[in-house]
Amino acid sequence: MQEKLLQFIWQERYFDGNELFTETGEPLVVLDTGKLNRHQGPDFLDARLLIDGTQWAGNIELHTKSSYWQQHRHGPDPHYRNVILHVVWENDDRQLAIRLPTLVLQHRVSSIMLHRYGELMNKAGSAIIACSGLLELVPETQWLHWKSDLLHQRLMKKAAWYLDGCRAAGMDWNKATWHWIARQFGGSGNGQFFEQVARSIDWKILVRHRQHLEQLEALLLGQAGLLPEDSPDQYVQGLKREYDYLRSKYSLPVVFGQVQKLRMRPAAFPEVRLAQLAALIRDNRSGYARFLDCNTWQEAEQLFHIAAGGFWNHHYQLDSITTFQPKHLGSEMIQSLIINGIIPILYATGKQLRQHHFQARALQWLHDMPPEKNQVIAEWERLGVSCRQAGDSQALLDLRKNYCLAKRCLDCAIGKYLLKR
Repeated sequence: MQEKLLQFIWQERYFDGNELFTETGEPLVVLDTGKLNRHQGPDFLDARLLIDGTQWAGNIELHTKSSYWQQHRHGPDPHYRNVILHVVWENDDRQLAIRLPTLVLQHRVSSIMLHRYGELMNKAGSAIIACSGLLELVPETQWLHWKSDLLHQRLMKKAAWYLDGCRAAGMDWNKATWHWIARQFGGSGNGQFFEQVARSIDWKILVRHRQHLEQLEALLLGQAGLLPEDSPDQYVQGLKREYDYLRSKYSLPVVFGQVQKLRMRPAAFPEVRLAQLAALIRDNRSGYARFLDCNTWQEAEQLFHIAAGGFWNHHYQLDSITTFQPKHLGSEMIQSLIINGIIPILYATGKQLRQHHFQARALQWLHDMPPEKNQVIAEWERLGVSCRQAGDSQALLDLRKNYCLAKRCLDCAIGKYLLKR
């Protein structure tokens, strides 16, 4: 028995609650199991019990063995003075049970539930989705509620992340949005580095040079350390001259780190993404107000219908020429920029400024947009889990990352449902 499972059993009342008695034979009625405490002190706070007809209010401590109370030195700890019940799986300290009311759950829990939990944990070691063989037992209504909760959690986390950036930028929404969108252009491989590059160039500098694409490219590529000292290409030489001048003029700081290209498609090479980002700035499509002005996700999509400058029609990198291929943002990239870039901005704005129509708009977009297509979503669909909209795909991505991979079956609504059956 694991203590986390014991906490789950107590919290969800997955035990036979009829005719309960303490180890000293006193009748026990659980009125309220209390609130799970994730901080120092007893496992559950503010519980209410009837012990031998007397009502008690206080805290509950759980252990797999009652002797752990002494081993953990709870006796002299003031945090445990208000413990009214010791809930254990096995009582191996009879003397303690005389002094402290103790309830043993070992013979009051369904063996079927314990067996299923064991199956989930064993499967979790070899499969990404531990309950994959049981999902046909889960009704669609259960999935609808859980996906809604997961989506809300994910939006709240992203909005909080964006607002942290706003506070770091002195609540300058334009500056924070510039940092945020740059991070999204970098994707999972280069997002953090792209944000560092963005932070090294004040947004006002970019606005000042907005009419000159070559200068924008020079600033971004130069700060990313991608401009070579020597190049036979005249355009690259021009970028280097522009960058050297602008770096000196604005005293730009050095950006530590480097871009990643491992297992990356040429269309997503960092040089291409930075050139596309420069085009977005040139076309005045990346400001905070522009994003808020979009009433539909299709309007937001139009903002990203851009292509890198003419030099990039024959280049994926600065030092090699390729066949003609305009470097437009692809549909999957645009979808990602809306979902991971603009929607959190809308949601955060509504939350921070109490303009809830922005939050409603963010949720509506996720309801209206098609789902993302990737290996994770394909796996969920193979298992029979529906994914009809972007809100669904976002929820399922969050479920896999934060619950399945972390083996948090006891915190998952689907895991809880399966353990009840």
